[in-house]
Amino acid sequence: MIARLFWVALAAGLAAGLVAAGVQAVGIWPLIDTAETFEVADPAAAHEWSPEGATRTAWSVIFDILAGVGFALLANGALLVFRSLRDVTPDWRVGAALAAFGFATFSLAPAFGLAPALPGMAEGDLVARQVWWLATAAATLSGGVLMFLGRRSQDWLFGVVLLAAPHVIGAPGEAMGLIGLLSQTGTIGEGSLPVDLAKRFAVLSLAAAAIFWAALGFASAWLQRRYLELR
Repeated sequence: MIARLFWVALAAGLAAGLVAAGVQAVGIWPLIDTAETFEVADPAAAHEWSPEGATRTAWSVIFDILAGVGFALLANGALLVFRSLRDVTPDWRVGAALAAFGFATFSLAPAFGLAPALPGMAEGDLVARQVWWLATAAATLSGGVLMFLGRRSQDWLFGVVLLAAPHVIGAPGEAMGLIGLLSQTGTIGEGSLPVDLAKRFAVLSLAAAAIFWAALGFASAWLQRRYLELR
């Protein structure tokens, strides 16, 4: 069972990662290239190496695949546990629910405090933002599971508290959430980045994430139904 679960997650993650890379190549990577022309020149960074051209593309694709496999392992493990608890068939509706839950947890909820950001945007301390992102994803995941599987009114109440807590506390430093970004005008960041470019990047990043999770959810449900029977 564990071996089959691993291969199902590997296949689903590979498919979702390749889909994400294709979508990003069309809509996301060109925006990053454009944004980099607005960055303020930094003498200290002048001699730093950064991948370009085919090397940069290859690393981006590899990262998308690794992220896809990592999320697929988590999603398929959770789906297998859910199937054992509720005795459901992993059809397209289960795939859609898995996709929606993954997107809301790991993309949409954190974006309300930390909008997807282009190079050159003022974002505050990197470590603090990463900690807030992880805490928000964990709280959203826990709150959603509690509300979905809980049977008491207290479970729902605690779930709502977990969902709201990261946003009540707020993202650290100068980080900008999605609503704040969409309300901005003019330029943003040290490099006077056009805010319309930043808005387009944030919206397209979330759209790409939604497509990634749709591919992951439907692929996971189909593969589990075909190759992973509960015994």
